[in-house]
Amino acid sequence: MSDIARRAGVHASTVSRALRDDPRITPRQRELIRRTAQTLGYRANPLVAALMTARRARREPTYRATLAYLTTYAPERAAIFLRDFGQLLLGARARALAQGYHIEEFNLHGPTLTSHRTTEILRTRGIQGLLVAPLHSVRDPVALDWSEFSTVGIGLSLSQVPVSRVAHNHVNAYGLAARRCRDAGKSRLGLVVPRRVHEKVERRWLAGALLDQSEQPAKTHVPPLLLDAQGAEQFARWFRRHQPEVVLAVNIDEVTDWLKALGYKIPHDVCLVSLDRRATDRGIAGIDQDYAGWGANAVDLLIGMIQRNERGLPQMPLTVLGEGVWVDGRSLSRGPA
Repeated sequence: MSDIARRAGVHASTVSRALRDDPRITPRQRELIRRTAQTLGYRANPLVAALMTARRARREPTYRATLAYLTTYAPERAAIFLRDFGQLLLGARARALAQGYHIEEFNLHGPTLTSHRTTEILRTRGIQGLLVAPLHSVRDPVALDWSEFSTVGIGLSLSQVPVSRVAHNHVNAYGLAARRCRDAGKSRLGLVVPRRVHEKVERRWLAGALLDQSEQPAKTHVPPLLLDAQGAEQFARWFRRHQPEVVLAVNIDEVTDWLKALGYKIPHDVCLVSLDRRATDRGIAGIDQDYAGWGANAVDLLIGMIQRNERGLPQMPLTVLGEGVWVDGRSLSRGPA
């Protein structure tokens, strides 16, 4: 909202009131703020709105219990984690608050937090339900006595422990993005994913890309690129050889810089689509994964488990997949390249 306020020349509280149709804001000013919000690609988040409304009203449901939101990030990566996944926690807090639960954050990073020590801390706090935030890597250890808790993993990165999880439907999301690219007249689509992220999503973006290619003429196929440490060099070789019309990626900032370094302009020479579009990706077309929705769904699943007294690792873990939303942007132009 601060971006909208700066563009419209008003205070952030004025933006908030205008988007809620507050009668204290004149119709002319409300219309100006709405147009500005639309230009910047703003979408109201109903979960966050519900949280703020409840806080303003100071009418919360009867307190039931506290849930733990577990992260494993080193202190120097805390700001990056908040930038990437802050909406997860906002969505989880809003849904938990609506049902009488509070969420407390715990960072499990550190050599002193052994499985026994961490379990003791959570037990002392009277916590029965755990939400495990996305890990930086599938190899990050999460040491707990899982038998004492109801647990839901957010995202697919907690693959080392058989818990129920809530995540994004990456296969469907790639299919949606590919259809929008073809609607814009593009046929040669190239997937670019860092190998670490590729592992975190259980290779599902790659599965979506290969499924999509199986239904298209062979002459349009572009081999997917899994990036290793030498990402810029890999990308340059891949791009020069295969010349995709659209690059579909998650590391948008890096890919943008690499294309500029190669002398290509977006979208004049090549189009760019994000498979993980954030609010800060102004002008970028792509898939909004709805992280707040992930957080809300994870809380719903966890509360149900607590109420059914389901503790420990389940014999048949569930994976709940949410659908993303396409967002238009200038980075995908219409017509053949």
